[in-house]
Amino acid sequence: MRAVSLRELRELLQGQPFLTWWKDYEAAVRTEGEARARQEHLAEALRIAELEAEAGQRRAIDAFSEAGGAEEEAARIAGEAQAHEVRALEQVGRFEEQRFRTSDLWYRLGGAEREVEVRREALANPKGAGADADRARAQAEAALQSAEKVLRTLRDEYAQEFRKRGELWDQVEAAWERSFERSLLASEHTTRARRIMRDSEGLFREADERRVRAKELRDEAAAAARAVDEAGRRRAALRDAAREGFGCVAGEAFLYWRHPDDQRAAWAVALGADAASWNVPVRPLEVYLVSRLRGAAFLEPAREGLPVSVDEGDRRFEDYFLGPRQGARPDREPRRGEREVQKP
Repeated sequence: MRAVSLRELRELLQGQPFLTWWKDYEAAVRTEGEARARQEHLAEALRIAELEAEAGQRRAIDAFSEAGGAEEEAARIAGEAQAHEVRALEQVGRFEEQRFRTSDLWYRLGGAEREVEVRREALANPKGAGADADRARAQAEAALQSAEKVLRTLRDEYAQEFRKRGELWDQVEAAWERSFERSLLASEHTTRARRIMRDSEGLFREADERRVRAKELRDEAAAAARAVDEAGRRRAALRDAAREGFGCVAGEAFLYWRHPDDQRAAWAVALGADAASWNVPVRPLEVYLVSRLRGAAFLEPAREGLPVSVDEGDRRFEDYFLGPRQGARPDREPRRGEREVQKP
């Protein structure tokens, strides 16, 4: 780091070699900033794409599981429908047996009714005369009573068996009704399972597309990271070139030249604008004075002549730049022997 006067430094900063270097450095800083912004944007997009791909995969798996559940439910309900159908067929068999018994009683009942009519006719028209007629009438009356008793018995049996036949048929129809209802529900669940399966297939395809997009973004982010590294190396190379070409120390924020009149002081030339990081707002290519003790942590305006040395106890500039602003209420009253520094 060579020593230069403030006038020589300003002439150097205005010279064509430095202006050419500065143009290249600004371009390198701008390129690095753009590359870093692109890298951050791609990194954020990559995180979102990976989260979306993972969420899409989970949704697809959940949909696939839901489709399996719908298929199981459809199979269960279809089994119930089949069971009701089997019971209906069993009831149909019982109904047919009962129908045969009822039909047989119906025929027998018809015969009994005919027998009663015949016996009544015989009672109304007895054969013979006198005692024979009385005897025939008594026999016909006894036969009629017997026939009527048989008829009443058959009617009771027929009514009972007819009621059983009706109950069995009601059971058959109820079983068919339940089977039909369960079949409808099973069909609905089967259709729902197919729809969910189609949705899950679409979700799997969407998740695959998102994974492909995430891979593309990962490659782009890696390329952007390489661009950032390359831009950083370019900026570092320019700082090395400044050190070799202009005899300075090149930092990240400043270029430094030694003060010609004080071994404990140096000039600092800002490489960028910064209104918040330092004790004073910094502008590009502005020259500042720094001490060996504090360095860039305390910047003073550049001026000709010997600098005010903090090591010698004069803290006027430090009080000015680090102390309260003009018009602010002091945190304490000046101690005895301290001087007030008037703010311009």
